[in-house]
Amino acid sequence: MKQAFLTSTHAMDGCETCHKGDPKASEKSAAHKGLVARPSRDPDAACAACHATEVANVKSSLHFTVRAYENYLKLVSGDRWNDVQPVFRQACQTCHASCGDCHVSKAQSARGGLMDGHVFSKRAPMEHACGTCHGGRVFPEYTGKNEGFPPDVHWQKAKMECVACHPATQLHGDGTAYPNRHAVKSKPSCLGCHPNARAAGSPIEQHAVHGDKINCVVCHSNVYRGCESCHLGAGAKSTLQFKIGKTAHAGAPYQYTLLRHTPTVRTTLDPKVKDALPNYDAVPTWKDTVPHNIQRKTPRTASCNNCHGNARIFLKPGDLNPAEAAANSKVVVPNVPGRR
Repeated sequence: MKQAFLTSTHAMDGCETCHKGDPKASEKSAAHKGLVARPSRDPDAACAACHATEVANVKSSLHFTVRAYENYLKLVSGDRWNDVQPVFRQACQTCHASCGDCHVSKAQSARGGLMDGHVFSKRAPMEHACGTCHGGRVFPEYTGKNEGFPPDVHWQKAKMECVACHPATQLHGDGTAYPNRHAVKSKPSCLGCHPNARAAGSPIEQHAVHGDKINCVVCHSNVYRGCESCHLGAGAKSTLQFKIGKTAHAGAPYQYTLLRHTPTVRTTLDPKVKDALPNYDAVPTWKDTVPHNIQRKTPRTASCNNCHGNARIFLKPGDLNPAEAAANSKVVVPNVPGRR
């Protein structure tokens, strides 16, 4: 613990204000009786007195509730949800990000530990606050840790931190219980900073030709990591991949996007609940993704035929694991665009 914390506002009323326990006890075991290790898991009790607006919003946020995964499990578990819900609470919801996981300590999923000697940080270094939870795929992509591939241009050239595109209104939430990240009103958009890249009337030939058919990342991303074969308690395997497919999101402003394989398999929860996901085929296992490794120039911007006629980079029916064919029938590309 740093000396700076002991003289800070958060330490003024003593450790027991947040962590409980008995400050009058002389023995460690007695002093730690009733100790609350992560007080911000109950933000109303720990944070709301001074940060009422933030707490009111964060309680319904995706970061705090993990609602997107809960909604997914409800759908694929069907009539087994009552059996699956306790597993979700034990194995998934315990990883949710509370206030302290971003402003004081590293997340439990990254083995915990204080970021800076218990000093509270309004905006913690992104490698501690964001990189600990998103360090498997997103953070290595963005910072160029995938060997052989450059960092995202926004980091490489401008050192833009995560909050440049993901503001507090998105991370804390805005009080709306969004079903998933695709529905978030304040989610970033390329056009927010690059309005001239809009397809309609664009002086850039490729933009004008493709119109709104393809997501920006199809042409401006590099290879990224996808995961598979995750079983409760055993982790998952990751591989580098790059696959163009059809979006599964109704109302998406494009038809084609990049797809990333998700780690969940039909038997993921079997160690706890046998045959827990009877509706597994209801949701694609290849999902819309926005890789964080954007480049202005990529092989696809260099030549039309690096995409057209290049069957290797499209998700085709023959690429699918037969056990996942039904789940992904709507996102595959049966007919690859021909060479030009």
